[in-house]
Amino acid sequence: MVTTHLPEKVDGVLFDMDGTLLDTLSGWRAASEQLWGGSLTDAVAADVDGGTVDDVVELYLRDHPQADPQVTTERLVDLLDANLADNTKPMPGADRLVRRLAAHVPIAVVSNSLTRLVRDGLASQGWLDLFDTVLGVDDVPAGKPAPDPYLAAARRMGVDPARCVVIEDSAFGLRAGWAAGAWVLALGDRLKGQGDMWVPDLEDQRVTSWEPYR
Repeated sequence: MVTTHLPEKVDGVLFDMDGTLLDTLSGWRAASEQLWGGSLTDAVAADVDGGTVDDVVELYLRDHPQADPQVTTERLVDLLDANLADNTKPMPGADRLVRRLAAHVPIAVVSNSLTRLVRDGLASQGWLDLFDTVLGVDDVPAGKPAPDPYLAAARRMGVDPARCVVIEDSAFGLRAGWAAGAWVLALGDRLKGQGDMWVPDLEDQRVTSWEPYR
């Protein structure tokens, strides 16, 4: 059931990164377009957003079955490095929210990106030391939409995922959060009206006034 307020008593807050905390989706899209050598179809673009490196490579191999998987993976990672380096900005409201919550409840980043890219992105904003746990897709057997990333992060934090809030901007992440048993705050146009609660961005008054405690 969709609610109109965030939970007050929580064990932790688990953030997605790409498109939730950091404006990296344009970098992922640019890297993917460079891999394909042109504009993406709407169907491919929708699957790229929120997917993993392996997801993008799988899509590419579907269109280019003659390509070498390992070479394609290495090329995509290089393209991501080039497109994300020194070109990552926080999403509106993210900096203030992260710094405020870090003082009150355990917080984590749980991403479908490679852990190295996640840590680099957080470090670029001076956030890395604020998070109790940082988990990338290479830390778990399966990425989102499987619940593995959120379950693993909760285990690392020593918390019950059912008493955590997940903040997500993608359908993959929403499904992963719910599958892990968490309460999910859906964010942005792509998830409008979904989740346990939806907000357009992290500057929404319901988020800026949220004061969770453990």
